[in-house]
Amino acid sequence: MIRTSSIDVLLVDDSGFFRQIVSDKLGASEDISVSKASSGEEALKVLAERSVDCVVSDFEMPGLSGLELYERVEAEYGLPFILLTGQGDEQTASLAIGTGIDDYLRKDDIAEEGQLQLLANRIENVVAQRRANEKYELLVNNTPDEITQVAVDGTITAANDAAARSFDTTREELIGSHLADVLPTETAATRIEHGRKALTAGSAVTFQDGVGVRHFHNVAAPVRVGSESDSFQLITRDITEQKRRERELQTRTEELAVINRLVRHDINNDVQLLIAWADGIDRHVDGEGREYVDRIQHTCDHIAELTNIARDFVDSIGSDSEFALTAVNVRHILEDEVEKADRRHDELTVAIDGEIPDADVRANELLSSVYGNLLSNAVRHNEGTDPRVTVSAEESETDVRVRVADNGPGIPDAQKESVFGKGEMGPDSPGTGIGLYLAHTLVEQYGGTISVEDGDPEGCVFTVSLPKHA
Repeated sequence: MIRTSSIDVLLVDDSGFFRQIVSDKLGASEDISVSKASSGEEALKVLAERSVDCVVSDFEMPGLSGLELYERVEAEYGLPFILLTGQGDEQTASLAIGTGIDDYLRKDDIAEEGQLQLLANRIENVVAQRRANEKYELLVNNTPDEITQVAVDGTITAANDAAARSFDTTREELIGSHLADVLPTETAATRIEHGRKALTAGSAVTFQDGVGVRHFHNVAAPVRVGSESDSFQLITRDITEQKRRERELQTRTEELAVINRLVRHDINNDVQLLIAWADGIDRHVDGEGREYVDRIQHTCDHIAELTNIARDFVDSIGSDSEFALTAVNVRHILEDEVEKADRRHDELTVAIDGEIPDADVRANELLSSVYGNLLSNAVRHNEGTDPRVTVSAEESETDVRVRVADNGPGIPDAQKESVFGKGEMGPDSPGTGIGLYLAHTLVEQYGGTISVEDGDPEGCVFTVSLPKHA
């Protein structure tokens, strides 16, 4: 038996004796309170003055009959209604149920000793069902999805407000029409076909279709309620905007691929040629000429560094596949990047403080770009005559923390929170700011953290913490 919260019942019967017996019995329940009326007319007056949850009425009464009272109650209040009658023939039962009454009981069935509990059970059931239906209808009518119930022949038997708005009509006008009346013939036929497949399979069927420039995701689910068992429910969601974003993303991915090829091959090849030519003429110049050769070599190194950053950035965001994380050894990557930085920057002194843990973290091959960019950033923003960087690392049970400390000018407190933003860089900075942004992006994708703080006694310290690979 379904239990509900407190239920207010209006009992209508022209027999005072019957009213008293039934109301006393029902009123003894903690879940039910009873109001009484001796006629249909009196019942309507009671309903006008107070709210009730269910009406229980005799079938044959002077004035308004039970069925006539039901029609008034249904039209004005939409309340659950149980009809009681002393007549037990099938014609009366068929008439009551066919009219739409929620339940029907013979008085003889509940008047017997101990059988009034049957009526209490029926009251609780019909009220619980009505309350559940009201919650469902509220949910259906407030969802942005279009929901329609469709007979197997394509006739719309129910619809929510979203469906009516989509077809620029009202629910009343939509109900009773055919899907082909509001949709292109081919689209309507497709939806009916999938609805029939759902009925045959006994389970939901999902599919997509379109009308003009609009795209829809649909779910056809069989309805298994009494006489409606030969109908299906269509839940339709407008995915036009989603499709538009998918096309934009596909276009952007293709554009990134073009840029990636350009950076990887054309620009990088030309830069390598410039570097080779600069090396070739280096021995043929002196004095002021050598200074210009040094500038060319320095600029070429910078361009090469930027092309590597751009390549890694495109790799980090342009892949069609899921961002796969594997075990990456911190010591191998970090020692390799320190060696590269030491080779690339003649003026830089790089020192490793202590042992680098021989530990694996959850990352991928782009982890080298994180550490490499932090080392390059330390050099590029240091205008001193003796730029130095100290690298250290420590391991805990859950993560590996790498610190990159420099003796540069440091970062003002006001810029510490935004320094990892796309395009952020300090005044007169020779860089683009994209290196730190890439490092931050990658570390977040690895599930780690990156931060910056003041060094002691000078410069700043970047700290990268990454979870260990299980």
